[in-house]
Amino acid sequence: PLDQDANPMHPAILYSDQRSMKQVNAIYKNIAQDTYQEITGNVLVPGNCAVTSMSWLRDEKPDIYKSAKVFGFANTYVTSKLTGGFYTDPSNAAVSGLVDIHRPWEWSEELCEICSIDRHRLPEIKQSYETIGSISRTASEITGLKHGTPVVCGCGDAVASPFGAGALSEGSIVYTAGTTDCVTVPLSKPTKDRRLVNTAFVPHNSWCAIGTTTSSGASIEWFKNEFYQRHFTKTKQNIYDYMAGAAELCKAGCNGLLFIPYLQGERTPIWDPHARGMFMGLKSSTSIGELTRSIFEGTAYALRNVIECIEGVIPTPVKEIRAVGGCTKNDLWNQIKADVLNKAIDVLQYQETGSLGAALLAGIGTGMYKSHEEASRVARHVIDVKRVHPNPSQRDIYDDLFSIFKGVYPNIKESMHQLVNKIETENDN
Repeated sequence: PLDQDANPMHPAILYSDQRSMKQVNAIYKNIAQDTYQEITGNVLVPGNCAVTSMSWLRDEKPDIYKSAKVFGFANTYVTSKLTGGFYTDPSNAAVSGLVDIHRPWEWSEELCEICSIDRHRLPEIKQSYETIGSISRTASEITGLKHGTPVVCGCGDAVASPFGAGALSEGSIVYTAGTTDCVTVPLSKPTKDRRLVNTAFVPHNSWCAIGTTTSSGASIEWFKNEFYQRHFTKTKQNIYDYMAGAAELCKAGCNGLLFIPYLQGERTPIWDPHARGMFMGLKSSTSIGELTRSIFEGTAYALRNVIECIEGVIPTPVKEIRAVGGCTKNDLWNQIKADVLNKAIDVLQYQETGSLGAALLAGIGTGMYKSHEEASRVARHVIDVKRVHPNPSQRDIYDDLFSIFKGVYPNIKESMHQLVNKIETENDN
């Protein structure tokens, strides 16, 4: 929520935030779940869909909700500080839960009314490459950018990154490896597969399907902090390198140890905020190296779940995976992912493809490039790749373990939910 000067009135509520589950249930009392999903093209998920967070603010922070000038996204805040206007783009709007997925360039009056969201508190939707204003004198003084410099709207990183990575066709996938994993594939029309997120892509009237896992890099970070950190308070050795070294000494499959990486619930393919993580197959002989490797492998199985969903909505099997993100710095993890997927991964040697995508959009908006296709060719030309080939000898091991991995959640879902309900009841009391 922003005031009239674009100052934040409350901390941002992020996509992985689970606080608005109550609001999800309230919306489904006003509209049938299937109908809502058919209109928006997406499952209503707390945090991931901005409407649930806006609704939480309305219910829990009514003074802030009533006095806010606008509810903005990241590009709303940045561009408003630069230009003085309030804007966002179709990629952010498409996952808000407040647009018809076939027309993500305009807010749905019907959905705003159903969800009890004030339409007039939403930013104006402009194309991501559209010029929305210019650098104000105040912004110029603060940033050093020249007064009058054109500003384009920009977009969400989930679509800026594949565009910056040179992925514009349906057969080209971009995988972003970070705290969460995100797999994006361009489409000519929205998918009906509800395991995936529909969003708008950067060319007008085009779309992307996005598959996401919630706790990939977050799982490694958690394990590092809880099990390794205290041993590294007096050394300069890189802790992530040490973890990779310990994992590399262990054989594939970790002697039957599985890690289920649902530390913050899970999105694709199960969309369950109440899913929980676990180690399965622990023995008295299990080493910390095996635990570490099982996390690398478990997050790779979760990634394979996403890739298999993606392959269900494109005409041919995935032939190209262009990988970016901070977690691609880990060579062992890259190899494990290639082995689990049984597909080559092209690790881009230039990582900041989200920023590059934003720069290319600025180039289109100011006439430097005549089309998105021209800008995409430039991106492919300037970025080198390092190809990671799968090891054929690991295929059977990982195929078998992936099959077991897929069966774990359906078999213990009820128990997971019982645990969550018990804790929530105790906390409420």
